[in-house]
Amino acid sequence: MKTYIGVKKIEAEPMTRGDYNTYRGWQIPTDENPADEGYHVKHADGHESWSPKEDFENTFLEKGKNLLNDTALLMKSTDFKERFKAEYEQLLIRITGLQRMLESYKAGKLPFQPNCSYELLYEQFVHMKGYLNALELRATIEKISLEKENKNEQSNCC
Repeated sequence: MKTYIGVKKIEAEPMTRGDYNTYRGWQIPTDENPADEGYHVKHADGHESWSPKEDFENTFLEKGKNLLNDTALLMKSTDFKERFKAEYEQLLIRITGLQRMLESYKAGKLPFQPNCSYELLYEQFVHMKGYLNALELRATIEKISLEKENKNEQSNCC
Protein backbone atom coordinates (compact mmCIF):
# COMPACT_ATOMS: atom_id res chain seq x y z
CA MET A 1 0.00 0.00 0.00
CA LYS A 2 1.04 3.60 -0.53
CA THR A 3 1.24 6.14 2.30
CA TYR A 4 -1.01 9.20 2.22
CA ILE A 5 -1.28 12.37 4.29
CA GLY A 6 -4.70 13.99 4.48
CA VAL A 7 -5.29 17.72 4.63
CA LYS A 8 -8.76 19.11 5.25
CA LYS A 9 -10.33 21.96 7.16
CA ILE A 10 -12.83 21.13 9.90
CA GLU A 11 -14.38 22.71 12.96
CA ALA A 12 -14.23 20.84 16.24
CA GLU A 13 -14.87 21.16 19.95
CA PRO A 14 -14.04 18.86 22.87
CA MET A 15 -17.05 16.68 23.72
CA THR A 16 -17.52 13.36 25.49
CA ARG A 17 -19.08 10.42 23.69
CA GLY A 18 -22.15 10.72 25.94
CA ASP A 19 -22.58 14.44 25.28
CA TYR A 20 -22.26 13.83 21.54
CA ASN A 21 -24.97 11.17 21.65
CA THR A 22 -27.19 13.55 23.64
CA TYR A 23 -26.48 16.33 21.11
CA ARG A 24 -27.54 14.03 18.27
CA GLY A 25 -30.58 12.76 20.21
CA TRP A 26 -29.25 9.22 20.19
CA GLN A 27 -29.32 6.53 22.85
CA ILE A 28 -25.76 5.59 23.80
CA PRO A 29 -25.07 1.90 23.08
CA THR A 30 -24.53 -0.22 26.20
CA ASP A 31 -21.05 -1.25 25.02
CA GLU A 32 -19.84 2.38 24.81
CA ASN A 33 -18.56 4.54 27.66
CA PRO A 34 -20.33 7.94 27.76
CA ALA A 35 -17.35 9.44 29.64
CA ASP A 36 -14.94 8.75 26.74
CA GLU A 37 -13.16 12.00 25.84
CA GLY A 38 -13.25 13.13 22.26
CA TYR A 39 -14.30 15.80 19.81
CA HIS A 40 -17.48 16.82 18.05
CA VAL A 41 -16.38 17.41 14.45
CA LYS A 42 -18.09 19.43 11.71
CA HIS A 43 -16.81 18.75 8.20
CA ALA A 44 -16.90 21.26 5.31
CA ASP A 45 -19.78 19.37 3.67
CA GLY A 46 -21.91 19.76 6.82
CA HIS A 47 -21.42 16.18 8.03
CA GLU A 48 -20.97 15.90 11.80
CA SER A 49 -19.21 13.14 13.65
CA TRP A 50 -17.50 12.27 16.92
CA SER A 51 -13.86 11.25 17.18
CA PRO A 52 -12.03 9.76 20.17
CA LYS A 53 -9.56 12.22 21.71
CA GLU A 54 -6.39 10.28 20.86
CA ASP A 55 -7.41 9.65 17.24
CA PHE A 56 -8.43 13.28 16.77
CA GLU A 57 -5.28 14.74 18.31
CA ASN A 58 -3.08 12.41 16.24
CA THR A 59 -4.88 13.52 13.06
CA PHE A 60 -5.66 17.23 13.42
CA LEU A 61 -3.67 20.30 14.43
CA GLU A 62 -5.34 23.49 15.61
CA LYS A 63 -5.08 26.35 13.12
CA GLY A 64 -2.83 29.10 14.42
CA LYS A 65 -0.81 26.78 16.66
CA ASN A 66 1.68 25.84 13.95
CA LEU A 67 2.01 28.36 11.15
CA LEU A 68 3.60 25.87 8.72
CA ASN A 69 0.57 23.62 9.06
CA ASP A 70 -1.71 26.59 8.41
CA THR A 71 -0.29 26.87 4.88
CA ALA A 72 -0.88 23.21 4.01
CA LEU A 73 -4.21 23.74 2.25
CA LEU A 74 -2.73 26.52 0.12
CA MET A 75 -0.02 24.10 -1.04
CA LYS A 76 -2.78 21.88 -2.49
CA SER A 77 -4.42 24.71 -4.44
CA THR A 78 -4.75 24.49 -8.20
CA ASP A 79 -4.07 28.26 -8.30
CA PHE A 80 -0.33 28.82 -8.70
CA LYS A 81 -0.61 32.19 -6.95
CA GLU A 82 -1.98 30.55 -3.79
CA ARG A 83 0.78 27.92 -3.89
CA PHE A 84 3.32 30.71 -4.39
CA LYS A 85 1.96 32.59 -1.35
CA ALA A 86 2.17 29.41 0.73
CA GLU A 87 5.78 28.88 -0.35
CA TYR A 88 6.59 32.48 0.57
CA GLU A 89 4.83 32.25 3.95
CA GLN A 90 6.58 28.97 4.77
CA LEU A 91 9.95 30.47 3.90
CA LEU A 92 9.25 33.50 6.13
CA ILE A 93 8.34 31.18 9.01
CA ARG A 94 11.53 29.16 8.54
CA ILE A 95 13.75 32.24 8.24
CA THR A 96 12.24 33.71 11.40
CA GLY A 97 12.84 30.45 13.25
CA LEU A 98 16.43 30.21 12.05
CA GLN A 99 17.04 33.84 12.98
CA ARG A 100 15.82 33.16 16.53
CA MET A 101 18.01 30.08 16.68
CA LEU A 102 21.06 32.08 15.55
CA GLU A 103 20.38 34.73 18.20
CA SER A 104 20.09 32.06 20.91
CA TYR A 105 23.18 30.26 19.61
CA LYS A 106 25.24 33.45 19.75
CA ALA A 107 23.95 34.21 23.28
CA GLY A 108 24.79 30.67 24.43
CA LYS A 109 21.13 30.01 25.24
CA LEU A 110 20.24 27.15 22.89
CA PRO A 111 18.49 24.29 24.71
CA PHE A 112 20.65 21.82 22.72
CA GLN A 113 24.15 21.64 21.27
CA PRO A 114 24.15 21.69 17.44
CA ASN A 115 26.72 19.59 15.63
CA CYS A 116 27.26 22.27 12.99
CA SER A 117 28.89 25.62 13.48
CA TYR A 118 27.22 28.98 13.87
CA GLU A 119 28.88 29.98 10.61
CA LEU A 120 27.21 27.16 8.65
CA LEU A 121 23.81 28.04 10.08
CA TYR A 122 24.39 31.70 9.23
CA GLU A 123 25.32 30.71 5.66
CA GLN A 124 22.01 28.84 5.45
CA PHE A 125 20.26 32.00 6.69
CA VAL A 126 21.95 34.12 4.00
CA HIS A 127 20.86 31.69 1.25
CA MET A 128 17.32 31.61 2.60
CA LYS A 129 17.25 35.43 2.51
CA GLY A 130 18.40 35.30 -1.13
CA TYR A 131 15.59 32.86 -1.88
CA LEU A 132 13.13 35.22 -0.14
CA ASN A 133 14.37 38.16 -2.23
CA ALA A 134 13.94 36.11 -5.42
CA LEU A 135 10.37 35.23 -4.44
CA GLU A 136 9.59 38.89 -3.70
CA LEU A 137 10.95 39.92 -7.11
CA ARG A 138 9.00 37.16 -8.82
CA ALA A 139 5.84 38.21 -6.93
CA THR A 140 6.21 41.73 -8.31
CA ILE A 141 6.66 40.42 -11.86
CA GLU A 142 3.76 37.95 -11.54
CA LYS A 143 1.59 40.60 -9.81
CA ILE A 144 1.10 38.41 -6.73
CA SER A 145 0.23 40.35 -3.60
CA LEU A 146 2.14 39.10 -0.58
CA GLU A 147 0.24 41.39 1.80
CA LYS A 148 -1.05 39.30 4.69
CA GLU A 149 -0.85 38.89 8.42
CA ASN A 150 2.67 37.57 7.82
CA LYS A 151 3.85 41.09 6.97
CA ASN A 152 4.41 41.50 10.72
CA GLU A 153 6.58 38.42 10.70
CA GLN A 154 8.46 39.74 7.69
CA SER A 155 9.19 43.03 9.43
CA ASN A 156 10.37 41.12 12.51
CA CYS A 157 12.38 38.85 10.31
CA CYS A 158 16.00 39.25 9.36
